[in-house]
Amino acid sequence: MSPQNFWITNISNVDVSLSDLNLTIRAYSSINLLDNKHYNFKIDQLKKSAESGSIFKKRNKIYVRKVPPIYNKINLPVVDDAFIPTRQKSAYEIKQEKYEELLISDDAFAEENADLAELDRKK
Repeated sequence: MSPQNFWITNISNVDVSLSDLNLTIRAYSSINLLDNKHYNFKIDQLKKSAESGSIFKKRNKIYVRKVPPIYNKINLPVVDDAFIPTRQKSAYEIKQEKYEELLISDDAFAEENADLAELDRKK
């Protein structure tokens, strides 16, 4: 293990909490705890946790790696002139119909319904 790497891997299917480091490791993930961009741990603190702390207690779920994991990059071919089907925004057509009964002015509507407003007040 180099001085700038302290890799641990969660080999279980549940998230594991390391209480002495105040850290939660996601299921099936590997992280470098000496990565200065993300963590602020000292090597002595991590070794102590691996010997008798929460990493040691959860050694059936957390594995301390001696070498960093290898990530394979997958290069997918990109075809510039590939056919992309077009889609309509909706499967339904919206019709906007105009009804002549509804085309009346506000004044005419008020005159027609004035007696209804008076009936509401009387009750």
